[in-house]
Amino acid sequence: MNIFITGNPGCGKSTLVKKLLGTLHDKKISGIVTPEIRERGSRRGFKIIDLASGMEEIMASVNIEHGPMVSRYKVNVEGIDRIMDKFLESYEDSDYVVIDEIGSMEFFSEKFKKVMTTVLKSDKPVIATLSKKFVEKYEKAGKVYHLTRDNFDKVFSELLSLISNQVIRRSDFQKKFYLC
Repeated sequence: MNIFITGNPGCGKSTLVKKLLGTLHDKKISGIVTPEIRERGSRRGFKIIDLASGMEEIMASVNIEHGPMVSRYKVNVEGIDRIMDKFLESYEDSDYVVIDEIGSMEFFSEKFKKVMTTVLKSDKPVIATLSKKFVEKYEKAGKVYHLTRDNFDKVFSELLSLISNQVIRRSDFQKKFYLC
């Protein structure tokens, strides 16, 4: 089950993922998040953080001197690669994978692309935010939800229901085949 959440900047994609993560507190989660770096109220870049270990790197910043550019930010490809290596340490044992986000900055990393291919072809449930730029590329790999501020609660409820059903199916499977 791959779930992709897309929408315009500021519509609440990352907020929705955080809210969903709160419902999975008793599960093993692997993945990444890419929060903004703000200084004096102004966005100066983005971090990339491994959810399982808490390890973080600067993913992109106006203060980086070298690297590919996206908008006004230079991308730290080596930092993304280090986080992908850390992510892989917890991936196999996780119940869910959360990726916030699959976007242009991340795609400068060949390792990120390779890991995403592996993760999205696996049988692990994946919840990922997706840049609108990549919807066409990934729409056949899972279900895409187009988030707006107006449909936030509806999408959250629907995803919560999907996740709950996945947990029930998995636990029923484990009881039937592993606990006998």
